[in-house]
This record gives sequence, C-alpha cells and structure tokens, in this order.
Amino acid sequence: MISLQSVSKKYGSKVVVDDLSFTVAAGEIVGFLGPNGAGKTTTLRMISGYITPTSGRIQVAGFDMAKDNTSAAKRIGYLPELPPLYDTLSVVGYLRFVAKAKGVKASEMANEIDRVSSACRLEAVFRHEIFKLSKGYRQRLGLAQALIGKPDVLLLDEPTSGLDPGQIQETREVIRSFGKEHTVLLSTHILSEVTRICHRVAIINQGRLLTIDTPAGLQRAAEQTNRIVLKVSGQIEHLRTELMGLEGLREVEIGKQDEHGMYSVECDMEDRDGLDAAIAKKVSAEWSLHHLERRQPTLENIFLRYVQDAPTELDS
Repeated sequence: MISLQSVSKKYGSKVVVDDLSFTVAAGEIVGFLGPNGAGKTTTLRMISGYITPTSGRIQVAGFDMAKDNTSAAKRIGYLPELPPLYDTLSVVGYLRFVAKAKGVKASEMANEIDRVSSACRLEAVFRHEIFKLSKGYRQRLGLAQALIGKPDVLLLDEPTSGLDPGQIQETREVIRSFGKEHTVLLSTHILSEVTRICHRVAIINQGRLLTIDTPAGLQRAAEQTNRIVLKVSGQIEHLRTELMGLEGLREVEIGKQDEHGMYSVECDMEDRDGLDAAIAKKVSAEWSLHHLERRQPTLENIFLRYVQDAPTELDS
C-alpha cells in the first residue's frame, strides 16, 4: 500500500531525507521511530503529496505520487502533528466541511460523520465549538478527519504528542482499531508507542533508515544489549581478567569505588542460560558479591545502539 524507493529530500545543500526505501503492506501498522529532527515529518509529507521528493519514487495504493497525485490523495487520510482544525466551527460542522472537501456524497454524509465520531469517541463533544476542546479531544478530531472517506492509507504524525497518560492510552486504542481496516504509518519518537500498537518498526535517524523489523525481531537482533550489573567489594585488580575468561562475556566495565567501598561492574554478555550463575560463582570465589541484576534488551537501548552506530553526518 505504501512504497518508497530511494527517496531523498534536500533543501539547498541540506539533506533531510537520504535514500529512503521501505514498504508497508495492506492492513499493517508500521511505526516510524526516530528522534526529533530525524526526517519523519518530511517523509510523511512526501508520502501524502504535500511536498515532492528531490529524487526517488513514492507509490500509494498502487498510484505513483509524481504522476497521479490526485488518485493517490483520495486514498490517503493524513493527520499532521498539529491537527488542521478551525476553532470557530463546531465539531460536527468541521466534520461536514471535511466530508464535503473529500467528496463524500450528501446522502452518505450523516452516516459517515457518525461512523468516524464513534470510532474516535467524539459523541460527548459532537456539538461543541472546537476552541473549547481539550488537547485530547482535538487530537481525536484530527484522527476523525483523517478517517473520513474510508481511506486505504492513514498517515499519522506524532498522534499522541502532548497528551496526558489517560489520553495517550485512549488514542492508542483508537489507532489500534484502525489497523483492522486501514494501512497505518505512524511516526513517533516515543518507544512505547511502537511496542503497543505496531506490527513493524522502521528506525530512522538523520534521514536514513537504520533498520526495519518487528519489535520482537529488533530485540532478538540486539542480544548484545543483555547486561549483568554487579556490586562488588574487595581488591579488584584482577576481576576483569577473571571474568573475561568466562565464555559468553564480550566486555567488562568496572566503575569507581563508591562511599560504601563497592564497585559497580557491568558485563556485556551473550544471551546464554547459566551465564548469570557462572559470573556469580566466579566473583564470589575471590570477592564479596553484594548485588547481581540481569538487564534484558529493551527497544530503547536497541534504538540507541542503532543511532550510535550510524554515521554522524549525512555526507560522511
């Protein structure tokens, strides 16, 4: 439903998106994850047809955005980071305006507005003026306008930005329900979004795609983020050498002694059963072991690893 082939965007000499290629299948929810300024919004704007790429090819629902932008646009629902709302209109008045702009037939308009209002849980504010709405309801109204016309593809740019925890949870549930009938590309810099909503995750930084996989696949691909954290006291001159003799350990880092006479020791390790016990046995034989904790890989440290491994400059 969405296909990007070697897409780049430049503003003068500044490269914002650099040779980006990926696809999103029908009925799939894909998270577009990256730090602020990574190129996520620019990419969504290009996919929506709001701006054109400097090079490369974009297809939406089988239509080439460079050759048949109008046909593609009819199949896209787009929620920018700031919802395009008119504060002087009521919620129902605004939805009618959007429905007319999208070419919804007059005979179908009432049912369509009821459908998107129900899907985005707007019944309680249906007659309210938009300027009176909370941030959460404004975001839901933005989602509703994107849904009007039953588009095949939904492009959602930071849909939970600025919401409180309760509003975020409600918005996530709404978006998750969209995946049953729509293809969704969801941009975010919030790690928990992709684990709770998305089928796959595309990680982008400085305009480049670093990787794309399922959240579970990213965790499997980052076994090196498994770490054992120890608190040890004693004469530690040979501790690192002794631990590195264990099979499965990749690196051992020893911190400074704290006020209690203990050292913090971090062991970068392979994902092996029994390695925790082997480390504990080795340390306890010669040193005093006060604490041992195993830290499993998380999407956050996986993301940070990908970003740290990427080149720091686009033209490097």
